[in-house]
Amino acid sequence: MVRKALALLLVFAFAACLLASCGGEEGTASSSLSSSSEGTQSVSSVDSSSEITGIELPSESSSEPVSVPPVESSEETSEVVSYPDPVFPGGELETPVNPEDDAKVQIYSLAQTETDALLTYGDIDPEDPETAEALQTIRDLLDGYSKRVSFCAYALDGSRAITYNCEEKYFSACTVKAGFLLYCCLAIEQGLASKDEVMYYQEKYYHKGSGKIKDSPYGTPYTLEYLIKECLRISDNVAYEMLSAYFGHTGYNEMIDTLGLDRLRLGSSIWSYNMTARDLAIIWRELYFYFQTDTDMAKLYYNSCTNTPFNYATVYLKERYSHKSGDNFGKNAVYNDGAIVWADRPYVIAILNASEGEPADEALVGNIVKCINDSIMK
Repeated sequence: MVRKALALLLVFAFAACLLASCGGEEGTASSSLSSSSEGTQSVSSVDSSSEITGIELPSESSSEPVSVPPVESSEETSEVVSYPDPVFPGGELETPVNPEDDAKVQIYSLAQTETDALLTYGDIDPEDPETAEALQTIRDLLDGYSKRVSFCAYALDGSRAITYNCEEKYFSACTVKAGFLLYCCLAIEQGLASKDEVMYYQEKYYHKGSGKIKDSPYGTPYTLEYLIKECLRISDNVAYEMLSAYFGHTGYNEMIDTLGLDRLRLGSSIWSYNMTARDLAIIWRELYFYFQTDTDMAKLYYNSCTNTPFNYATVYLKERYSHKSGDNFGKNAVYNDGAIVWADRPYVIAILNASEGEPADEALVGNIVKCINDSIMK
C-alpha cells in the first residue's frame, strides 16, 4: 500500500510540473499580446527561412537619414521617414488676361448653339470646295463614331474657329495640369516662390498612373523646377500631387476666376469633372501669349511640353505641337488633348473624348486634328 501511495504521489507531482510549465508559456504570450495592443510594435513569429532584402542599413558613423520603403501590412502601418514640407508664402499674383479687342472671332463667344452641330466662324468659307470636302470628312468621322466627342480650334490671330459640342462637360484627366502649371510658373516668376525650392517625395504623395517619381525611394529630394518639367514632359502624377500640396489651390482658383473659367476650379480634388473644349482652348490661348514673354519660366514651360512623348498628334502633323494630353480608364473614361499647333497661322485646339483611347479612338482624334490642320485652319 505504501508503495502504491508513493507511486501515485510521484505521478501527481510530475503532472503538476507539466501544468506549471504550460501556464508559464501562456502567460508570456498574453503579456506580449497586451504590450502590442498598447502601441508597442512586436513580431509574433519569424520564419527563419525567409530573407529580408531591399534595405541597406547605415554604418554606426553615418549621420544620413535612412529612407525605408513601406512594408505592406494588414494590421499596422509601416513607419516611413517624414520630412517637413516647405511653406508657400503666397501673395498677390498678376494674372495676364489677354484682350480680344482686335479679334474678328472672340474665343469667349464660341457657343454650342445645338447638339452635334459642326460650327465654323470668321473667314472660313463653307462653300469653298476644299473646305466643304474637309467639313464633310469631319462629319463622316463623327457620324461613324459611337462615343461622345467635342473639340474647339481657334486661330490665335482671332481670324477663324471651328467647334463641335464645345460646351459639353467632361472629366479633365491630366489636361487640367496645363492651367495649374501656368499658375506655378507665374508664381515663381513673380517672386512668390523659388524654382530651387526642394520637396521630398513621401508616402502621402504616392499616386498611381503616369510618371516615374512614384518608383523612387521615399525621401528623394526634388526641386520645384524638376517637378514642373516632369509634370509637363511625361505627365508625372506624383509631381502634380507635390506641386498641388506646395502651392495649394487658392491662388490658382483666383487666376482661373480672372480668366472666367470657374469650371476649372480645384477643391479637395486635383481634377476637374466639368471641363469643356472651349475652357481648354482658352487656357492654351493664355499659354500662347505667355510663351511670347520669353522669360526663363516661359521657356521652361515651352521646352517641357513641346513635341513630348505621349503626343496624340505626332504621327499626323508635321508642325511643332505644344500640348498636355490626358486619359483615364474605367469610370470617367476620357481621351483628351489640348495644344498649340505652330502652323503658319498658329492656333489652339482642344479635343475631349469620352473613350479609353482604343486604337479606333486614337485614329479618330488624329484624323480630325489632321483634317482641321490641313484644310480648315491653314
